[in-house]
Amino acid sequence: MHRQPTKTLAAALLCLTGCLLGFSQPSAASGPQLVYTYEVRGLANSSNLESFAAAAAGTYADPRGWSLGGSIAFRRVASGGNFTLWLAAAGRVPGFGSPCDSSYSCRVGRNVVINETRWLTGSPAWNAGGASLADYRHLVVNHETGHWLGFGHAFCGGAGQPAPVMQQQSISLEGCRPNGWPTAGERQRLAASRGVPIRTGNPVGSLDNVLPGLASVFVRGWAIDPDTAAATAVTVQLDAHVITVRADSRREDVGRSHPGYGSNHGFRLTLNAGPGRHTVCVRALNAAGAGAAVLLGCRTVLVSGTPIGHLDSVVPTGQGILVTGWALDPDTSVGVVPVAVYERPGGQVGIWANQPRPDLAAHYPRWGAAHGFAVLMRASPGPHQVCAYGRNVYGIGGTAVLGCRSVSVPG
Repeated sequence: MHRQPTKTLAAALLCLTGCLLGFSQPSAASGPQLVYTYEVRGLANSSNLESFAAAAAGTYADPRGWSLGGSIAFRRVASGGNFTLWLAAAGRVPGFGSPCDSSYSCRVGRNVVINETRWLTGSPAWNAGGASLADYRHLVVNHETGHWLGFGHAFCGGAGQPAPVMQQQSISLEGCRPNGWPTAGERQRLAASRGVPIRTGNPVGSLDNVLPGLASVFVRGWAIDPDTAAATAVTVQLDAHVITVRADSRREDVGRSHPGYGSNHGFRLTLNAGPGRHTVCVRALNAAGAGAAVLLGCRTVLVSGTPIGHLDSVVPTGQGILVTGWALDPDTSVGVVPVAVYERPGGQVGIWANQPRPDLAAHYPRWGAAHGFAVLMRASPGPHQVCAYGRNVYGIGGTAVLGCRSVSVPG
């Protein structure tokens, strides 16, 4: 990212093409695998060592970068690599020779040198463009490695366009948008010079869970398009109904198993579904490059129509036993559930679960609050057992056991 005299756009393009296709850099290795060593010089903070190495490895492995989707592999070795990747304190960068200085990163011969200050803070021009420090780190690794691969500097192609990765974005964005990755043209020129394809492929992913809920189905999984680290879309089909959602929720496990793509490739949603048997199918859509949609899987689930509820309290009083609870039927948000309360050795009573319960409205907004019940049952002194049942009268389903309690009525 070192400074150089200003050139015309035509001259820059001529140099870029000629330098790349001719591979004038003697250290540039041919073939699908490039090996590099990792060194440090005069660091202010030793904790930056392995974090830098891991971040650089992630940049090299990313399908958006010089790996061309996997056609070229960058592999770190202990010694004897094709080039050396350095993290150096700003004051030690000039020691690598011209054109290096303490302000920016640079490349000299087989040395790809990343300035520690820039690595930790970005640059004023980049930061003013509103881009992240993580993307700046992709930029400096890709830019300086691009020099080693044979690329010269490039210039902004037009206001608002993504800057070429070989543009000196640390110094000025020139009206372009910040960009840490090689453009399609830069990748194509590298592929042509190496005689390798730019690999593209179909999305990959998994349909992890399809779980029945209360008049609903919960769906969870992940999807990645190997041609891009951007989020892809998935279609979720519940029986005959299809919706499209973005697989952009955080999945740390996916990020760990697919380094270079990040962790924001999950999807999770809850679909309304009446009681009965339902089939859910999920497809990952192709987001970039060549490829086609991929079926991640289909599952069949049974959503219950049996009432749900709870026997909250069974309390002895001076007049008998006070029984309270609630019940609702997944088949209806307006109908109320008949509840049978049995008291042994006494008798039974039937009531409607239609009393106000504001707490239910918060947990089950589709069904509202009018699903509570309370009944005072006459009972003689001594031990008793009380059981409550919610009876199904809407749609499909059976009788639900809301609970049983033992209680002793004092004399």
